[in-house]
Amino acid sequence: MSAFLNLFKRRKAPLACMMSLDHNHEHTAACFVEIMPLSVVELFQSQGCKSCPPALPGIHDATNNPNLLLLTYDVTYWNPSSGWEDTFGSSQWDARQRQYVTKWGRNGLFTPQIIIDGVSDGIGATKENINEVIQKAMELRNNMQWAVGIDRVGNDLRIASEMSEADQVYGVYVIAFQPTEQIVKVGKGPNKGKKVPHRNIVRELMQIGEWRGGVEQIALPGFRNDGYERVAIVQGGIGGPIIAALRL
Repeated sequence: MSAFLNLFKRRKAPLACMMSLDHNHEHTAACFVEIMPLSVVELFQSQGCKSCPPALPGIHDATNNPNLLLLTYDVTYWNPSSGWEDTFGSSQWDARQRQYVTKWGRNGLFTPQIIIDGVSDGIGATKENINEVIQKAMELRNNMQWAVGIDRVGNDLRIASEMSEADQVYGVYVIAFQPTEQIVKVGKGPNKGKKVPHRNIVRELMQIGEWRGGVEQIALPGFRNDGYERVAIVQGGIGGPIIAALRL
């Protein structure tokens, strides 16, 4: 099992060589890309938020990385003041964002907000800001005293750790998201006439089991042929850290 777990230790991430389509490719330091365990970037945004349209292109650009998975949650709490009903908004995503800020002792919500692996957050105002948030999250996960691995075995998820008993009960979730980019032209409010981009809009989040340490296999539900993509995450309680993620 140790060889399997080593794949998920960020401090010992392997390197992959990326080759261009040019047949005269020569190896340089620039052609090596660090391959790391997948990090989940949760973006809370709103079509009625004046700050979102100028910030979203930069967030999308900064998270365009194979080691990162951006998930977009449209919230609804700006609907009354903006006079515009967010076309992808859900009070379920309001609650998910509130779980994070409550866990961190905050007293307010804001958009846009990016949350990396459930442990680090920021507004994503600049690429540098986003990179700082990502780096902080990676450092926090690197400081974990034990590694967690996740992979798919047939129709099951396999979650494994060197620790026979985890420090808490972790929920295992499957998140369905729409992989095609959606652009919405807002008809009212501060963003009237503006086109708001959306990437990887979350459509469903469901818990499929729990992980308490050691090696556990959890059956995956049957997925509908709905055009959505899915990711499995292991998360420590409500608003807690995401310690493992796997695209399905």
